Amino acid sequence: MSTGLIIAIVIVVVVLLIVAAMAARKRKAQREVERRRLSEQAGGHRQEADLHASKAEEHEETAQEAAERAERERLLSRRHGEKADDLEQKL
Repeated sequence: MSTGLIIAIVIVVVVLLIVAAMAARKRKAQREVERRRLSEQAGGHRQEADLHASKAEEHEETAQEAAERAERERLLSRRHGEKADDLEQKL
């Protein structure tokens, strides 16, 4: 093989290695950008999930209070119904 051909092959190999290294760096940078984007997006979803969880707790408390009020009203209704029955029997 001639010296010129060997030098040309070495130069091509070096250029290909440089191009491969640059492509690897670019892919790494793109992955980092994507990782940051997904991290921010996940943070937003966590905040929204926390908000929904706190609203759910509020609704749960409100529902429990309403159930307790409904039970008190049922008891009062029964008492008044019993009193009405007692009064009707006396008549």
